[in-house]
Amino acid sequence: MTARQQVTGALFVVLGEGREIKHGARAGQIRWTQMPEARFECLLCQTAETPIVRPSEPIPAAVARFIAHIRTTHQAVCTAATTEGARAA
Repeated sequence: MTARQQVTGALFVVLGEGREIKHGARAGQIRWTQMPEARFECLLCQTAETPIVRPSEPIPAAVARFIAHIRTTHQAVCTAATTEGARAA
């Protein structure tokens, strides 16, 4: 018999769309047409959290930092959290 599993949260990540500026004072920077964004929705307590965006931070690092934040802090504020639900994020 297998253990019952339940989805307790959803993480949405949009990588964004932009082009690198090739010339001038802003060479190497990204001109965004759609900004990167992430959102976590807890299906237990019905809350949604979005990260603080740091424009100079690479997207993979920002997403990893956001996931670490959800794993460590959401259980403390979730009104319906269980030990298993906190690990699902």
